Amino acid sequence: MALPYHVLKVCDGIVFAARGSNIHSFDSNFNPISVWKYPVKQQETNGEKAESETPAPIVEAEESPAPEGPPAKKRKVEDGEVVAVTEESREESKEDTTEGQTETKTESQTQEVNRRSRRQKQKQKTEGGWAKNNKAVLEKPFVQGMYLTTDGRHLVAITGSDKTIWVFEHDGAGNLKQLSQRAMPKRPCALALTPDDKTILSADKFGDVFSLPLLFTPSEPTAAAAATTTASEVATPEPTPSAPATPAIPTPPTTDVAKAQSLSVKPQANELTVHTLRNLKALENQKRCLERQKAAKLAAALQASQFEHTLQLGHVSMLTSVAVAVHPSHPGRTYIITADRDEHIRVSRGIPQAHVIEGFLLGHDEFVSRVCIPEARRDVLISGGGDDDLFMWDWVSGKLLGKAPVLAEVKKALPSAEDAEKVTKVAVTRIFDVQQGEKTQIFVICERIPLLLIYTLTAANTLQHTQALSLLGNPLDVEYLKAESKLLVSIDPNTSSETQEEEASNGGVSSILALSFDDSESSWKVTIGGLKATEAAEEESSSLSPQDLQKLLYTTESLRKTNKDDE
Repeated sequence: MALPYHVLKVCDGIVFAARGSNIHSFDSNFNPISVWKYPVKQQETNGEKAESETPAPIVEAEESPAPEGPPAKKRKVEDGEVVAVTEESREESKEDTTEGQTETKTESQTQEVNRRSRRQKQKQKTEGGWAKNNKAVLEKPFVQGMYLTTDGRHLVAITGSDKTIWVFEHDGAGNLKQLSQRAMPKRPCALALTPDDKTILSADKFGDVFSLPLLFTPSEPTAAAAATTTASEVATPEPTPSAPATPAIPTPPTTDVAKAQSLSVKPQANELTVHTLRNLKALENQKRCLERQKAAKLAAALQASQFEHTLQLGHVSMLTSVAVAVHPSHPGRTYIITADRDEHIRVSRGIPQAHVIEGFLLGHDEFVSRVCIPEARRDVLISGGGDDDLFMWDWVSGKLLGKAPVLAEVKKALPSAEDAEKVTKVAVTRIFDVQQGEKTQIFVICERIPLLLIYTLTAANTLQHTQALSLLGNPLDVEYLKAESKLLVSIDPNTSSETQEEEASNGGVSSILALSFDDSESSWKVTIGGLKATEAAEEESSSLSPQDLQKLLYTTESLRKTNKDDE
């Protein structure tokens, strides 16, 4: 199984490609320059060390106040006296019974016992729900997005499961130097940079947009501060405000820390309400689980409180995309545009007036996954998601300019009628604009569709479909290499339509395709070159099953609401 380059970003003649948890850099001819590797080994080592230093509590059955068996039953005799039935009385009654009476278990009773046993085993097997069955997916810190500053001196990346924002310094030659890593309170789903390249806007899955400075110098807490924090955690669950480690860093509100410290680790049951040793062990496991959850939330809150991050605005639904724009009619004012799962696109003022809502772009019937403002047409916004069409907006006035079909063009371009009948809906994962002279072209990628849809933005503010390019596999991302006038498209090599003979002759399965524009035919074509991927190219490719990789790469369609008719 080959791991694809699922996220691309181009800086002049340098190509950055994220593969799993790592970020690779190539020149314009796809010659490797450097690799930044996610520090997963260090993380695992620290976790193993902490686990070894903390001995697990030992449960002794002798100290348990609860008896091993069920409580004693009571029986009423003829004279009205109530006698407790103990183990000794049970043994005496067993001795008095005959052998024929002890072997009178019927076939129906045996079936009932077997049925209960199977049900108990099935319950233990499926215990833990989705999180346990998808543990490998949740623990893989895949790079979810990469963003460049205007001057190309800094690269910002987000990783999913650890909710971390990474900032790198780019030397201009393809080498990255990590400057900081900051774990956000909630998982970021999209980022945007302000026009001055000094502030990062982070949109998370809880509907909030936080602002944080691009450049950040982490400070090491002093030993006294660490000791105070540890003592406060052990002594009392009450929230204790702590002084910042360095006066230069602003101290944000400690609401999250206070909430984490005030969490209760006491379950509803206690030692007096359980009657068996098995239930007592389950109660002790529940206590340990609650303590671990509190420690994890407290650690995340303390880490988040060590750097400045300010809440700017919020939605009541999960955010999917964020953009910062300046309208030509208002050159001195910035706007923050956010899209969510509930078919809304919101236009807000920029910092520090992000709480002021300028308007909404309403018209989508399904989720909105991507918004795009072409570089040469800053007054137009193009949005797409789970609908059958692309939407064009005058985003300042909130007016819908028009629509362009997506599902209809996909069905026309598929090679067979059977494939066209199977496609009943689309999920847009990428909208990208390229300026070729005076012509603005829009490239659209749909999830699990091996096509690249190409539109032209006309002067009349309409999208005209010009080409549907068939690809060797499912496209994942698209970028434009301006120095070579090439369009780069990353595809999933595990869905490639290449034959084994073609893969052998080409040196591997294609992972990044290079496209060039043919002026004679006015269309884009795949050129010779690109980047190949092999199964042995990355060690981490063998640590993921095909099912886990599918869950990590294809997540847009899961935004669609299945019970929308019931709402």
